[in-house]
Amino acid sequence: MINRQNILLIFFICLIVPVYAQTFDIEKSNEEKEKILNVIINSTQFDSIYSHRRVYFVANELLSEESPLVLKRKHCKVKIRKREDLIGKDYVALGDFTMDRNNPTHVRVQLEIIPSEVLFNLALEKKGDKWEIINHLIMKE
Repeated sequence: MINRQNILLIFFICLIVPVYAQTFDIEKSNEEKEKILNVIINSTQFDSIYSHRRVYFVANELLSEESPLVLKRKHCKVKIRKREDLIGKDYVALGDFTMDRNNPTHVRVQLEIIPSEVLFNLALEKKGDKWEIINHLIMKE
């Protein structure tokens, strides 16, 4: 016999399980995003267009100031700031990040270096547990 307490328990379980699963997916997605961005900012391709040791990313809908990602370039932690806090500095804008959340094996990333107006497009592939740049295009205006 199902009583009122059991119905409430089933209801709450039905609410909590999807939220937990979504949180887990977001955490796994963030782990992959962190690995990918660290590969990019520590690559020779990135070195060719960004000469500063410290990397600043502008906060946007793809990368927020509260982001849990730990990004480092040559042991120097990346800073994510609002655009108005970056006036007078060279910084990077994450313009596109396309990755399959369910089975991330390939990703496409687009960065813009400001104020030099360099567009950096990359394709990465996951080989084992590591990400490798398989193709890139640098466009200067």
